[in-house]
Amino acid sequence: MRNEYKEKIASTADWQINRLKIPGYSSEDIENALKDTLNASYLEMFELYDKVIDWEYVRNKDIYEQINAEYIPFEENKHLIQVTSAIKKQSLEDLENITRSLGFYLDYGGRKVLTPLSQVYSRYLDNACMDIVTVWSQQQLYDVCGLGTVTGLCGANCYHPYFPFVPGVSVRTYTDDWLDEQNRKESEPTEFRGKEYTLYEAKQRQRQMETAMRAQREKVQLLQKGGADPQEVMLQKAKYQGQLNEYAVFSRKMGLKEERERIYIDGRGRVAPSKDTLRTAQKIMNTDYLFERGKIANIMGVNKNAIDFGKMDEKSKKSVYNGIKKVFAQFPELRGYTNKVLYDPDIKGYAMSKSMQGVLKIGSKFSNYKELKRRYDRDVRMQFHPAGTNADAIIIHEMGHQLDGYLTQRGVWGGNVSLYGTTRTSVAVKREVLQQLGYFDYIRAERAEWTRMGYKGRELNEALEFSKKEFITKHISEYANKNEREFFAECFAEYLMSARPREAAKIFGEVLEKIMEGLR
Repeated sequence: MRNEYKEKIASTADWQINRLKIPGYSSEDIENALKDTLNASYLEMFELYDKVIDWEYVRNKDIYEQINAEYIPFEENKHLIQVTSAIKKQSLEDLENITRSLGFYLDYGGRKVLTPLSQVYSRYLDNACMDIVTVWSQQQLYDVCGLGTVTGLCGANCYHPYFPFVPGVSVRTYTDDWLDEQNRKESEPTEFRGKEYTLYEAKQRQRQMETAMRAQREKVQLLQKGGADPQEVMLQKAKYQGQLNEYAVFSRKMGLKEERERIYIDGRGRVAPSKDTLRTAQKIMNTDYLFERGKIANIMGVNKNAIDFGKMDEKSKKSVYNGIKKVFAQFPELRGYTNKVLYDPDIKGYAMSKSMQGVLKIGSKFSNYKELKRRYDRDVRMQFHPAGTNADAIIIHEMGHQLDGYLTQRGVWGGNVSLYGTTRTSVAVKREVLQQLGYFDYIRAERAEWTRMGYKGRELNEALEFSKKEFITKHISEYANKNEREFFAECFAEYLMSARPREAAKIFGEVLEKIMEGLR
């Protein structure tokens, strides 16, 4: 305690005096110590204490007047007396052991922890001050700063505390220039794997990655509890390890601290694979198992040796898997009928079906999914393939052929296989769809118009062929003109894939549903 305290007891000295009371020193002990230190008489000591009460409240008169517009002595300030009484009452209700130890029990995640007074004193004092001395109303914190919202002050991605600020008295921590510079830095994007992220976007991406990893950890444990194939569990663990690695690389690139506690907060323990397990998983994934043959074979009800990915890249394998999965989910009757999926580099087109034998062949264009997608999207723009479909529709189109073959083999809707030839179900389906579309009335009207214009014989037939193709191309696709089988497969692709199928695809779907109802 310094000599300047001979004339007054400042706030810091007062705090030090109160700390001496905590271990059990009596007022008499403290007064004797002060008297000896300051070489003061008891009369001078009592005078010091009298000054403190007046000085602590009066010295901040300007602040109180700024807030309340009028300075009110403490003994007459009913509001202040009420606030301090409430704080006392709250302390008695919420704090334990306050008179018998040098700490407080605080709640950490549901667990009571005795925390040293030195670590919490300032925080409680600041909170008390906030209740008494502030020029911003609580409503302004909500309206201006978004307090209580996910994106606002103290929200999910806000790391800032807030304290009282009294204009003309308090001193700003950060200047406008400093804040402008920080905003400039945070708005500068950083590139990662072809995409640019601002600091805020990078933090958002971190949160998304952490959420995805928690979901993957849950998936691994659910597979384990459900008795899934150990190989499947191993591959899912390897996927989780890949997510962890990507998270680390991304964080370093963005200059962000990894917050792995957000991942492990689920309390699921270790999920990542061992080094040996990871090496085994990588070896499997490099031999057609990322979207592995076993998955497709299981869906189709065949041995995995009946699935050959050849030189297909991983995205193409995924496309094949997604297409087969989608079709079999709606038409489980094909399980066991479609019995092979083979890579054939000699195919000129995208793929082909031997629909009467249950064989699906995939061409070399599936070795480069990016190029495959580019070509197919161009075909859609040119109306060669149905609107509303994408490259994944190629496999669905081929599975449409498989369904046509299955229905034909079952003798559905005029389907017939004999020594004299094969009549496919798709013949009758095409006729029904065109009938409901008004195709035949349209062609009759076209014939009358071409005839009126003087067309006859061969010229008339060519003109009518043009009208037929124009109608089918408009309502389905140019490729649907080839024959009844392609008509069936193109309608099938749009029916299953398009978010907004057109009239022809809708009619086709209704016809197909009636057919399948008769078989189920």
